[in-house]
Amino acid sequence: MTDFLMDTVALVHYLEDNLPRSAESAVDQAERGKGSLLLPQIVLGEFIYITLKGRLNIPNPISSIGQIIDQLRGSPLFSISSMPLEAWDIFTQLKVPELHDRMIAAEALARDLPVISNDPSLASVKDLKIIWK
Repeated sequence: MTDFLMDTVALVHYLEDNLPRSAESAVDQAERGKGSLLLPQIVLGEFIYITLKGRLNIPNPISSIGQIIDQLRGSPLFSISSMPLEAWDIFTQLKVPELHDRMIAAEALARDLPVISNDPSLASVKDLKIIWK
């Protein structure tokens, strides 16, 4: 069984049904019960923030956010995760400039999980496995 951590871009692509092959394969694996998808709280926060700022093409952002949160709440596929305390030690050592990305990388490393992402700043983190193409 393999668990995966999903970043914000991957969540948006998932919601748009537009993931690349290997990322879609990871989601399929989780859907078949052979793993799960962890969605860090920071990812949910970033998703809500960019939606409210109009950076996504969503006609009614507040209503859509509510619907997505309801879907996540009832989903056996996703688990909303909090960053474990030991991840903060990793966080302080990372050279990732952006707060959200640094938190995602630290949580993934602390949990020893691959990240579904196309973010170049995550791809540069030593020992962090990225799934995208």
